[in-house]
Parts: sequence; C-alpha cells; structure tokens
Amino acid sequence: MTTTNASPAFQRLEAEGRLLKAALNGATNVPGRSGFRGEIALTLEPPLMLEAAFAAADDAEAALSFLAGSLPSYTQLPALIAALGANLKAEGKYFVYVSDLRRGARYVVDFSGIAFFVLPIDDTSVYNELIDCLYLDKTKMKKMDTAQKIDAIVEGASKFTQTYEKISFEEGLARL
Repeated sequence: MTTTNASPAFQRLEAEGRLLKAALNGATNVPGRSGFRGEIALTLEPPLMLEAAFAAADDAEAALSFLAGSLPSYTQLPALIAALGANLKAEGKYFVYVSDLRRGARYVVDFSGIAFFVLPIDDTSVYNELIDCLYLDKTKMKKMDTAQKIDAIVEGASKFTQTYEKISFEEGLARL
C-alpha cells in the first residue's frame, strides 16, 4: 500500500493529516491518475469524518476530479467545503451521501460554483450506492482490486448525466 500520494490534489490533505485509514493512497491503474480510499478528516474538534471516502485526481491537478463519501448529517456539508475548499473545482464530480436526508431526496447543492450531488444513505455502503447510481457491473467490480475499483467508479462518474433538483444549502436545511 502506498503511503504518500504524489498528486498535488492530495498533498495538502496528506500534510494536514486528513487522509486516514487508507486502503489506497497513490497511483491507480490509469496512467496519470491518483486515488484515495479511506476516511477524510474534516474537523478535529469535534472530530468529523467524510466516511467511506473515494477520491481521485489527475496527477498534475491541484483539485480533485472525483469525490464521494458519507456524512452523518446534511448540516455538516459546510465542514466538508471548509476542509476541502481549494481541492475542489467546478468541473469535478462530487457525491455526498447523507444519513439524515429523507428517502427519495436527491439534490444538487451549489457551493460557490461547485456542485455536489447530495443523496440519502440508509444501511448500505457508499461503494454499493455508487455502483447502483453509476450503473456499474457488480460482478465485474467484485473481481477488481481497490485501484481498479476507483478507476471504474471515476469513469462511471465522468459519464454521469442524471439531473436532480438544484437547491441552495439553506433550502436543503428547510427540507430536513
């Protein structure tokens, strides 16, 4: 397992000690792409993590091209933005699964021009939710190593064109 990620998009996060419990932290099988699978620390006090996180970036980029993970509460989205701010870009694909979002709620929440797909999560995993959301082949995914899984998820996300209702963060708070 690689412990240092050469991608500029991950270097600040790594230096700040935010990349935790890494199953992968380094190159994937796609040349020029780095990935991460684990937890991303958003705050230290109180401790808040983006759990079951998947992230990817092109090696030369300072921003993540893909991010997915789970938060316990919709109200914690601003902590995600604060922690990752400079590592996000308008062209990225970002999926946040939230435990306290009502079933069936699916939104695009904009933070300063950066769109997040905000979706509910119940008793399943972010990995399984991504497979379903991105229409990936579960049988093929089972045979892949972690780096291959990240590559397949990133490729699936790059083709993702589903549209959801666009709302502000405040509108989402009012719907909880």
